Amino acid sequence: MKKAIIIGATSGIGKELVKLLISNNYKVGLTGLHTNGIEKLRLNNPAHLEIRYFDCTKESSSEMITELVTSLGGLDLLIFSAGIGHLNGNPGFEIENQANKLNVLAFTEIADWSYRFFEKQGKGHFVSISSIAGLRGYRVAPAYHAAKSYQISYL
Repeated sequence: MKKAIIIGATSGIGKELVKLLISNNYKVGLTGLHTNGIEKLRLNNPAHLEIRYFDCTKESSSEMITELVTSLGGLDLLIFSAGIGHLNGNPGFEIENQANKLNVLAFTEIADWSYRFFEKQGKGHFVSISSIAGLRGYRVAPAYHAAKSYQISYL
């Protein structure tokens, strides 16, 4: 059975990817901040799902992912599906910096960890779901657009 981790899998695209991978016989480790019905998914798929709730802007993502890989028994695919942006014409530094912490700093830590893990293992895939917002700036959410541009360039 192949193993995957999805960062930011408790809502949106990440949550749907969990369902898709389980239906394709993956064992999935998912991370996120909120339960959003994920516990019900675990009850229906106990052999296919490991869940870790943590904030990768505050905790060491590398340590959490390493522990999750051990729990899964390996790793073939890591998907970064987390993201934050605030649509506010004048958000201020504190709000804008939340986007930087997740979309730049946590993203970089996880991308770097993934690359080094798969390089050492000799195989594996790192996937990131970014945004078309990275192709042009916008005054309503400048840090979000800049961070997505960073992700596109980094990849």
